[in-house]
Amino acid sequence: MDLNGCGFSDPQAQMSAALAKRSIREFQDALEMGAQPNLQDERHTSIYEKALSTAGCAEFVEACLAYGCNVNHINQKHNKAAISYAADSRDPANLAVLLRRPGVQVDRKYAQLTPLNSLAKNLTAENADQVRACMQLLLDYGASPNVVDQGERTPLHHVLSNNKIRAAKQELVLLFLAHPHLDIDSYRNGQVRQLLQQQYPELQLPPQREAGAAGEIDDERLLRQLRDGDESQFEQLLAEHQLNISDKDNLRNANQERYLPLLFESIKRGKHRALEAILNTGININSKAQGEVTTPLELAIIWGNWRALEKLLQHPELKLAPRSSLLNAVISRLEQPLDDFCDHQRCFELLLASDRVDINEVDASGQVPLYYAVKYRNEKAVRTLLHHGAYIGTRSTFDELAIQDMSPELLEEHFDSCITTNAQKAGAQNFEIVINYMNLIRQQPAPAQSGKLRASQLEDEMTPIAYIAKSKELRHLLQHPLISSFLFLKWHRLSVIFYVNFLLYTLFTASIITHTLLKFHESEHTALTALFGLFSWLGIAYLIIREIIQLLMAPLLYFWSLTNLMELVLIVLSILTCIESSYDKETQRVLAVFTILLVALEFCLLVGSLPVLSISTHMLMLRAVSSSFSKCFALYSIFVLTFSLCFYILFGKPQDQPDQPASEPSAAVNKEEDGHFNTFSVPIEALIKTIVMLTGEFDAGDIKFDSIYTYFIFLLFVFFMTIVLFNLLNGLAVSDTQAIKAQAELNGAICRTNTLTRYEQVLTGRNGRTGFIVNIEPVRSICQRLMNIYPNYLCVRQISVLPNDGNKVLIPITDAYELKELSNAHGNGKSRASFQPLATNAEQQKKLLDPPLKLLPCSCSALTGRCSKIDNRTVKLALAVIDQKSSVEQRRQREQINERRLQHMEQKLEHILQLLQNRDLPDTGA
Repeated sequence: MDLNGCGFSDPQAQMSAALAKRSIREFQDALEMGAQPNLQDERHTSIYEKALSTAGCAEFVEACLAYGCNVNHINQKHNKAAISYAADSRDPANLAVLLRRPGVQVDRKYAQLTPLNSLAKNLTAENADQVRACMQLLLDYGASPNVVDQGERTPLHHVLSNNKIRAAKQELVLLFLAHPHLDIDSYRNGQVRQLLQQQYPELQLPPQREAGAAGEIDDERLLRQLRDGDESQFEQLLAEHQLNISDKDNLRNANQERYLPLLFESIKRGKHRALEAILNTGININSKAQGEVTTPLELAIIWGNWRALEKLLQHPELKLAPRSSLLNAVISRLEQPLDDFCDHQRCFELLLASDRVDINEVDASGQVPLYYAVKYRNEKAVRTLLHHGAYIGTRSTFDELAIQDMSPELLEEHFDSCITTNAQKAGAQNFEIVINYMNLIRQQPAPAQSGKLRASQLEDEMTPIAYIAKSKELRHLLQHPLISSFLFLKWHRLSVIFYVNFLLYTLFTASIITHTLLKFHESEHTALTALFGLFSWLGIAYLIIREIIQLLMAPLLYFWSLTNLMELVLIVLSILTCIESSYDKETQRVLAVFTILLVALEFCLLVGSLPVLSISTHMLMLRAVSSSFSKCFALYSIFVLTFSLCFYILFGKPQDQPDQPASEPSAAVNKEEDGHFNTFSVPIEALIKTIVMLTGEFDAGDIKFDSIYTYFIFLLFVFFMTIVLFNLLNGLAVSDTQAIKAQAELNGAICRTNTLTRYEQVLTGRNGRTGFIVNIEPVRSICQRLMNIYPNYLCVRQISVLPNDGNKVLIPITDAYELKELSNAHGNGKSRASFQPLATNAEQQKKLLDPPLKLLPCSCSALTGRCSKIDNRTVKLALAVIDQKSSVEQRRQREQINERRLQHMEQKLEHILQLLQNRDLPDTGA
């Protein structure tokens, strides 16, 4: 079908037309073009449902199933399942297409009728053959012949009461009598047996059942009664069956196995009263029934039976297997309703509310529930998981993070929700900004479950932030107050290692450079030379110890770092420079030069890691310009090499030397030596000379131009290389520096993130595999104290900031002896309580952010007071987030008020209109 005469076809209309004219080929073509068979029209009916309910459409039903339609599809408007639509067609072929698929609910009711009941109730002489074939299929695939309708009539009862099918009635009766579980006595006082005896006295009937006969109650009868749907009678039979088990001592053990099929059946069919009765028998809810691959809890999640899930989660004997992945299973089914009692969204909420389920539990592939929610593009589930504290830094076995495909807007919106207040007025002295790190720090499991885990590895807390720093889409979130404050806390802990290393390496740099200068200039101050030599050896010893510690802490990660390899070379060269060597002076000078270069490079990298915005910005400029120039020059070096060869060929030919006077031999030799570089007579010197000429240093006066070709090649080099290429490289450098300056604050956060990540990787190793030295006390305790914020430093995953009291940071504590009082910012002797109740737990209390080392309060009180304060920019951004959230909330409230007013006005107008209409009606009274 063409739209607007433009030649564009509507796949949905083409699919509908193909079904109307029974063209399976056009139907499949429409599906391939993107037609949706589940899309409902204005009558709330889909093409899939039309195909199911129309006779002769088995091929179309098969095509719909192949393109993703569900065999247990339910029309939410009519609450009608696919099996009921297929039964309405009275076509065995349509029904067979569905039943051949696994997991079809053959006894799913619509209007209180199962498909088998519906077929029996609508049986006529014209459709008797088709109905019999459909009934045969349903019975073969497990449909129960004993399920009653609202009038307590079974399908066989409807057949016997139908007087319009004289010819086919006996065949249908024989079909039902052949079923091994047929019950003709339990309903309507055995009326079905009476009708059979009256109409077919020659047929042999099943033995009569007696509901009160306890000896006849077996497992099969209980299962059959459960499937038939009468829960009250099932409870009676189950109680009688319990009383008739002879061995009372082994009653519990017997119930643990024999009632498992009943438990599974009650979960599948939503029989909640029967479920409670079965659970009261003492059944083992952690076992798997024969033929089942899931536990009862997992089955309740698969079927979306939230009532059964709630009961099982509250069961005291429930034991969850490791990596049960319950949340992962329910997230993949959130959009798939199966039956009236099914609600996967409710199951999802129950699992999140249960303390038995770990929200960050990984499955066999290392994926967490948050990853699956992002994978299925379920933003509601993503928001819910983040709100419940899902960790965003878990890596899978494929080295993937859950936030890789997450929307930056969604993540930023959730980060905003993590910035709250303590409900005090903004100008109050005790007004607090509460920052919650529940998604940046993994929630620690219970000690009984995590004892072995803590003994083998340290928690890596920089993984999500390191990924955010690398991602171009998420990089701007580093400036969010949630991230910047977390980086402040991490730097507050790890800065001790950095500053100690920076101080010792600075002393080593000054010592070895001074010692080298004094040594090669043969200074007369031998004592000073020896002193700096001793300091240099102490610095070398420190470098050796530092590298050994790094190697022992992270043996797999150590040799992957280019910086570590450079430091190894530096140690070797420093030793060769400081020792009394026996080799020649020239070799010693070369070694000393390379030592000084490496020392300076390492010192430059350390200075660039300082948390000073201007320093980090210039360091990034240097790296960016160097990287950009190296990439471009690697390509354009082809032309540099080409021109150097051209110059060598044109200008490097031997020149005829005039005779020199005998009195000036040395001057001639010097002139010849000086002319080598400018005459391109040596290939290597020609290449170096060409690179120098690239910067504009030509020395054209020393170049011998003897033909027009030499002028042309030289001018071509000047124009193409010196003017064009060199200015291009300068332009790229200016562009890079401008881009870095434009986002200087963001680049500072990136530098700090990279530094913290590098230091944390040294402590944790690759993938958390620490070296043996980290697992030795007290090294392990020191590493935990310096690296892990939670739970070694923060007892809960949040802090509070006092913006009206010098931006002081308060952390929660649990021990009473740690409660202190803070003097005011001016030190006037007045004091006030330094702790406030936390938003999450009123019993928690807070203290001032303490220094990384306990020595600092005694040695430098001014420094410790400054360390406990967060920067002004982070506080201002946090206040801006709070103000923005407040504005949004006020706007939402105003919209709600306006909406209620409009509704009230509409009601008033309708009332006035009705009054006017009533007044205009003519008076028909006498």
